[in-house]
Amino acid sequence: MARLQLSTDRQVAALKPADKVYEIGVGGSRGLGVRVFPTGLRQFEFRYVAANGTRRRLCLGAYPDLSLAEARSKVAGLRIAVVDGADPVAEKTAARERARTGETLDELAEAYWQAATVGLHGGRRRPKREVTLGNERQMWRNHIQARLGARPFTEIRRADIKIFMRTLVTESGLAAASVASIGALLHAVLGFAVLEERIESNPALGLARPLALTARERMFDDAALRTLWAAASEASVPRAPGEKTAGIHARLEPAMGLAVQLLMLTLTRRNEVAGARKTEFDRTAKIWTIPSERAKAKHQHVVPLGDDALEVLEVAWALDPGSPYLFPSARSPGQHLDPHAITRAFARTCTRRKLAVGSPHDVRRSGATTLTGRYGVSRFVVGLVLGHTPNEGAAVTSVYDRHTYVPEKRAALELWASHLVRPGRATAPRKPASTPAVDAHVGEAKARALALCQKGELHEAVLSICMDLSRHPDTASSHLSILGKVGLERAAAGSRAQVEDWISGFR
Repeated sequence: MARLQLSTDRQVAALKPADKVYEIGVGGSRGLGVRVFPTGLRQFEFRYVAANGTRRRLCLGAYPDLSLAEARSKVAGLRIAVVDGADPVAEKTAARERARTGETLDELAEAYWQAATVGLHGGRRRPKREVTLGNERQMWRNHIQARLGARPFTEIRRADIKIFMRTLVTESGLAAASVASIGALLHAVLGFAVLEERIESNPALGLARPLALTARERMFDDAALRTLWAAASEASVPRAPGEKTAGIHARLEPAMGLAVQLLMLTLTRRNEVAGARKTEFDRTAKIWTIPSERAKAKHQHVVPLGDDALEVLEVAWALDPGSPYLFPSARSPGQHLDPHAITRAFARTCTRRKLAVGSPHDVRRSGATTLTGRYGVSRFVVGLVLGHTPNEGAAVTSVYDRHTYVPEKRAALELWASHLVRPGRATAPRKPASTPAVDAHVGEAKARALALCQKGELHEAVLSICMDLSRHPDTASSHLSILGKVGLERAAAGSRAQVEDWISGFR
């Protein structure tokens, strides 16, 4: 029995939908057919076999928007192209991919940043903050765009990346860390092309860091800290009418002086200080809560405020009572202080006071070293003061932290404030006077952990004893970190006996 073939528009219009999709060929036009969907949609499609042997189906359009004569005409041209080796479906897919990621490296970078705003750029799959995207865009414009931006990214090879990175080292004069940051951005953008299946492999892999990085060691000694504090304190006083501002009379503006003071007292980051909102401060509870979206480590950071910080807070608040920001920008109405301006303020102050040029981050490093080295504050607590993700002591508080450590952080910051503002008056905290007290503390921690084991809560038992002991000043954080990992491995294995043996071994 001959198979039904369509030959007129009337026949196409007369096709009725069925419960399932069905297809009827068009006579006199090889490969052309009409698919009829249960919804009533009638769609012209062209079937062909590509040069690599793959069977393809190309949608041409729906009837009556596309007539039978127009569909025949389209297929006639497509059939000739297929005979010549073309693959219309593959070409259509490639065009769609190009529309999504662009053709040039600049267009790919723009697609990467758009994806990064919602976390679809790869990596840790977390949305990037606006300030991070702004910094990346500026870095791209300054160092990558002119040399590679206009090139088709699918044609960039490893040799091109290697030449670019070497030229960056030899001609830019940038530090190794800055070169690595540029390389990391280039690697991330090309990695996005791999994620989107536009290229098979990342040509920047292994080439993004041509120079070895060295740990930053710049610190301010006590004399330099006192000089910086004095300069910030002097600047925090509003200028008198007619006061000279040039030459030896130059100083920071009051808002900047107060911002530097708050940064030095709390050991917070410049971005956290510059963008501080008044709603983040509880002056009654003496707490500053930096939300996770503003904190670098992506978790809420609670900063206890001592009396010195509260005094700075009151003065800063009064400078512009109507602004939502503690430090509003003098140049951009409705915006907060530029974080980079704080860095420039440190550099200018160091130059004016004849100090080696330092940065806000150097204050954090100086404070951390002073608290651990001179006053015996545990590195675990200092890490929490700095807003780092907890990964010392028990090495597990990033997973399970039932304690905010506000009292410990407050004590540490009070020590630091005394060291900074009232030199010579700060004293190191006392350690437990006797070994029996230490034994009692360990015994109580073990008892709590073993009680959790009895309930079958093995992970909670490991976390409990680790966190209890991490708060004791005699506990070596690095040692406890190793032990904590062992305990979690035993808990994951589900062996109650092994976890109990592990807890009993603490002393």
